[in-house]
Amino acid sequence: MSRIALFRAVSPLALALLVAAPGCVATADETQADPYAEGAPASEGAEIGSADAELLASVDRDSIASDASLSTLTLVGLSTGFYVPPRVGGDAEYNGHGPSVSLQVGLSVFNGNELWAAVSMDALETKSDWTRAAGTAWYRLHVASSPIVDVVSPNDFSHAYTDTDHAHDIFSFAPESLVNKLDYVGDTKGNDAGTKTGVRVYFNPITIVTE
Repeated sequence: MSRIALFRAVSPLALALLVAAPGCVATADETQADPYAEGAPASEGAEIGSADAELLASVDRDSIASDASLSTLTLVGLSTGFYVPPRVGGDAEYNGHGPSVSLQVGLSVFNGNELWAAVSMDALETKSDWTRAAGTAWYRLHVASSPIVDVVSPNDFSHAYTDTDHAHDIFSFAPESLVNKLDYVGDTKGNDAGTKTGVRVYFNPITIVTE
């Protein structure tokens, strides 16, 4: 279980987020805002969201680790809410110039038994005035009934592309990847950065080992 140190490590940013907004959670049955709708709410920046384990995850208890004291659980159907990072540069309109988007997703274990995902998105206009939306959101994916000692599945993921239209941009990935599907909004017909540009992450099955 050599990888557990990676998951138990808590960065200063993660600690700040968890302390600053301990009650900022979105349940799985909460309706996600349509980023194309008029008056869609703007993001408040880095946030904590929650993927409701009862609705979005099922546990496969058939696979038991060789150590009789450990159990292997496979979580399926996990996803995040639609994350809209805040505008950090330029005006709010990409105006057909991209954006050039980069995304990073990583798993961490907090409080011993909570599986979290960090979603970091950066969307930069490809011409002046360099409109940019960027930020990180934290989502609690699962709360185990006993301590998590390892995450067997891939624990990080990155992706990049340049938007060329006003439609949703959907990408699918192999079962060996942490991520199953990404649903992006990049450029739209109106203001974008901080109000509509964002991403929702759908995960492939994630296997964890618990005591």
